[in-house]
Amino acid sequence: MKDFRVLLVAPIPSTELIDCYGVRILSSCLKKEGCDARIVFLPRIVGEMYEEQTLNEIVELSRDCDLAGLSLMTDDYPNAVRITERIKRNSKIPIVWGGIHPTIKPEECLEHVEMICRGEGEETFVELARKIKNGESLLDIQGMWFKDKGKIVENRLRPLIQDLDSVPFPDSDLNDHYILVKNHYLLVDRHIHRVNEKLLKDFWSRSYLTLASRGCHFSCTYCWNHVHNKMYTGQQVIRKRSTDNIIEELKIAKERLPFSQAVWFNDDLFFVRTENEITDFARKYEENIRLPLWISGASPSNLTREKLSVLADVGLVDIRMGIQTASERTKKIYRRHNTNQQIEKTARLINEFKKKIRVPKYDIILDNPWETEDDLIETLMFLARLPVPYQLALHTLTLYPGTDLYEKAKREGLPLNDPEDTWQKDHHKLKTTYLNKLFVLLRYYVPWAHVITPPVMFLLTNRKLRQLKISWCLYGILKTGGVVSFWMRYYLVEGFKEIRKGNWSRIIRFGKRFFNVQKHRLHKK
Repeated sequence: MKDFRVLLVAPIPSTELIDCYGVRILSSCLKKEGCDARIVFLPRIVGEMYEEQTLNEIVELSRDCDLAGLSLMTDDYPNAVRITERIKRNSKIPIVWGGIHPTIKPEECLEHVEMICRGEGEETFVELARKIKNGESLLDIQGMWFKDKGKIVENRLRPLIQDLDSVPFPDSDLNDHYILVKNHYLLVDRHIHRVNEKLLKDFWSRSYLTLASRGCHFSCTYCWNHVHNKMYTGQQVIRKRSTDNIIEELKIAKERLPFSQAVWFNDDLFFVRTENEITDFARKYEENIRLPLWISGASPSNLTREKLSVLADVGLVDIRMGIQTASERTKKIYRRHNTNQQIEKTARLINEFKKKIRVPKYDIILDNPWETEDDLIETLMFLARLPVPYQLALHTLTLYPGTDLYEKAKREGLPLNDPEDTWQKDHHKLKTTYLNKLFVLLRYYVPWAHVITPPVMFLLTNRKLRQLKISWCLYGILKTGGVVSFWMRYYLVEGFKEIRKGNWSRIIRFGKRFFNVQKHRLHKK
């Protein structure tokens, strides 16, 4: 398949990270097949539409290509429409969409593009490129839907890839990689630039992101994974890579990206591995990698002292666990089955390793239209009991199309987020209610081992004391102390670390990013 070039476009709802694990794997798959692959990374601020100049530059990059592919989530939908329309206006190359949104809303996406990929795209995308190159019919490709002569052709899903070791590692060789650069400390022209070693280092996160598994065995009603599992009923959705395959990828990444300061496993089920598998991984990781280790996806159902102990000994410093709520009523709405006793036991287990594992992060979902004040107070009182230090990641509930909660809201006539609204939503910007303010207050205190005890939380949440404004006065005192302490510690401690490492580009970029986010928010108002 020589002389066949594919343009891969990656809209990114972030201003500095270009990990883009899935797109990089697609690029490697195409190169393995013999294609030329060109990736365009398009970082943006949440709610930002790409400028005319950016759209025109994407068109220029597509002119010598034979196929264009866009990977998108629901948040990327409006920008994907604009990019597609601009390419169509100036070129006749075929365009395909893939990713979560086309998988969940294929009919909607086919209003703007002639073909979409549903589900895992590695094998599907390669077959599509091969058939276009050879001039063959496309309409029978598994895993794809087409709009042909005004009618929709629905092909069945391609089976899930069971042997994950057969999937090539993400492409990081810089061959034909481009990035939209804005507010960089050296480049301020807001153009798309070819990625070089300097830009790669500046726009890479501090960690090397990878996945040790695919799939999720939970059925959370707000999550895409539940939709995915229903699509593949009867197939093995939980799949794990072998330890040797993971270590081989990390060895290559360590050599290719020496500026990565840690390894981050961002899949949902790293800890689903057995204790023997974890021990084998830890031994090989210590022998070959020896970098700090970050792991997401911890759960009371799969985290044990033995697993934590062996990983902490070889560099585990960051861990993340989804709590979401402590309200028993809300847990039923979310279909979250861990009890508060199990969650608290796991949090205390993690806390036992606090000399090695840095501040763990716990996820909480707020702004749920089905939650009452009593539900929120139940969660606040629970969080006040957890051992400090820990971090709180606070999220506002988004009703994504296709999820069970979206369908529930539709049945009950509640306002829904369509793609035109969702893309503008800052998923960490909470409603300004008093109880939400208490969650934010906790977020300021707990990372530094400062405790808002259950008795204090009771005073803050008590309805009678709130009516008498006593709770508000206590909140005001605590907020002043907490905010000052948090930001002083954050800038002094974290800033000093970056200065010691000589990471001036990261410090400058953080300041510019903060300024531009505020400017963008003011402009929207």
